[in-house]
Amino acid sequence: MIDVRRLRLLRELDNRGTIVATAQALHLTPSAVSQQLAALAKETGVRLLDPAGRRVRLTPAAQVLLEHADILFAQLERAEADLAAFDEGRVGSVAISAFTTAISGIVAPALLALRESRPRLRLSVTDVPEPDCFDQLLDGELDVAIGITHAGARSLDTRLLQIPLLDDPLEVALPVGHPYASAPEVPLEALRADEFVVSRPGTACREVAHAACAAAGFVPRVRHNADDFVAVLTLIAAGCGISLVPRLAGLSSTPQVVLRPLAGATPIRPIFAAVRRGSQQAPHLSAVLAALVAAARSPDAGPVPA
Repeated sequence: MIDVRRLRLLRELDNRGTIVATAQALHLTPSAVSQQLAALAKETGVRLLDPAGRRVRLTPAAQVLLEHADILFAQLERAEADLAAFDEGRVGSVAISAFTTAISGIVAPALLALRESRPRLRLSVTDVPEPDCFDQLLDGELDVAIGITHAGARSLDTRLLQIPLLDDPLEVALPVGHPYASAPEVPLEALRADEFVVSRPGTACREVAHAACAAAGFVPRVRHNADDFVAVLTLIAAGCGISLVPRLAGLSSTPQVVLRPLAGATPIRPIFAAVRRGSQQAPHLSAVLAALVAAARSPDAGPVPA
């Protein structure tokens, strides 16, 4: 293995021309410089110096070695710069898990902002369902997992830190012919006789919808199950029922379906980001979390326009 410090000494000798001048520049004794150069010659297995009067001249082999050394030193400079950038949170890799509406409404806007402010961060996004995302977070496969607080959720592991992002309000999606389609607000309890389109059993959105209906005094009559909210609206347009949809999904009324706010206490999906405790202090991860919080709390929080 070639000692990098000896390579630096060889380059200095090439610049100074004499052992004495090199020793003075590096605050060493001439004998120390000679010893280090002899050690470098032994490491490389080639003669590095030829006498030239009172000076020394680098051999052709030494010149070849210096060409490689210059490349090495340039790479070391880049490494030092990258480490400094890492300390400032400008480089690094962050793996994020989020559900569909959080990807479109929070993660994508945050990544858009980070692309401008920290273009060298390497970010990856995956849709991993709960609770698997939290298991992967603990295993180190993910750095951030975005989830929903709901009654059916497994308790978050104490090794994870929960960071609130957004209380996402639910609205009711109704077919245009529904009696409440033109109402400015819809009392949820008035919908007890309707058939509902909800997410699959075990999903956070289903649990939140059921909890909202329970608070209104009834159990929803579930007829259809769909996780994609565009598909949900399609079913409603076909007269298959009604649904509670999150505002973060960025849906809007259509000629066949209208979205209306609910009267009274609005049901919400509390959305949070989870990280391993202590990891939030890493500069690059801290920058990503700040961007996620800013995107979630922006008045314009919602899907990035196509």
